[in-house]
Amino acid sequence: MHNIQISYPQNIIFGENSIEQIGESIPENLQNNVLIVSGKHSIQSGLVAQIAKKFKNTQIYSDIPPEAPLEGVQKLVNFAKTKKITAICAIGGGSVIDSAKCAAAIIPLEGSVKDYFYAKKTISKKGLFFVAVPTTAGSGAEITKNSVLKDTETEIKQSIRHITMIPDIAIIDPILTLSCPKKLTAACGMDALTQAIESYTTVKANSITKSLASCAVKKIYNNLNECCNTPSAICARTEVAEGSLLSAMAFSQSGLGAVHGLAHPIGSKWNIPHGEICSILLPHILELNSTVSDTEYSELGIQCNATSTKGFIDNIKKLSKEIGISNNLKCYSTDKNDIDFIIKNSRSNSMLGNPRFISDNEIVTLLEKL
Repeated sequence: MHNIQISYPQNIIFGENSIEQIGESIPENLQNNVLIVSGKHSIQSGLVAQIAKKFKNTQIYSDIPPEAPLEGVQKLVNFAKTKKITAICAIGGGSVIDSAKCAAAIIPLEGSVKDYFYAKKTISKKGLFFVAVPTTAGSGAEITKNSVLKDTETEIKQSIRHITMIPDIAIIDPILTLSCPKKLTAACGMDALTQAIESYTTVKANSITKSLASCAVKKIYNNLNECCNTPSAICARTEVAEGSLLSAMAFSQSGLGAVHGLAHPIGSKWNIPHGEICSILLPHILELNSTVSDTEYSELGIQCNATSTKGFIDNIKKLSKEIGISNNLKCYSTDKNDIDFIIKNSRSNSMLGNPRFISDNEIVTLLEKL
């Protein structure tokens, strides 16, 4: 068995109306100039204004593009340095939290975001005090030590990671996900489900991460359809939000697999939302892995009302269809000339964590099939 090292935020607050505790989340001596980083939806809904009242003094920054591009994070770093920010609170989805998390880490350091993205420089100390408040249930960025960013020039999507990047506090309030649109709810939910399934079978899985992942699969699988088709169903929203948290608690310790290894370069190159490409790839990777992970998939199948690996995979396909995610890439703009780029950039830690080796030829066959 691998050595087990568990690293999470110092404080994780979960539950309905837990956002009310945000005023106490940042130490008083750091509230002189808090930067609230958010998506535009959180500003339009009034959530940011509500939160800003909880701190002594705030600045607000909402110019966060999707997919967390390097130039967007650099603009955020420059803004925060100019304003002499003392702490950061991120409110939004994965891109918002990843952008703000990276900025919080780099603001006290020398060099550009690109320097750290390409490992020309390394993070050497703790950054600004950082609070993460997700408004979606899926990415798990609120408790992880990495930021997934994209270089729009090279189209490379990868992580900056360091143990000090784990948020100081994560506040997960399921009520904040009620206004999340169906398409985004579906994509985020399938991302979280994929993360849980991959965490269960990765080469670094252990008894702790497998317990978390199994519980996450059950909660997400059995409630995601209701979240998507009855948006106001707070009980289902709470179950999926908790499942997403448990999924992140699992994969942040054990790593992921081939779905995420392929999802990053495919999503980056062909501009496909991350959760959607994960959902499309998932059943196919499960089929490839079933030769070595049949026992594990049968165990997870029990959580998804199935009695075999085949039943488990069929139920995953059925769920994706019910929540409106395509089962192939035909509705996206793809180019076979990009396959070499995808293969080259898929050989990441996630691909190394997959329970079996997937060859270049198998990737080509899969992409042609999709």
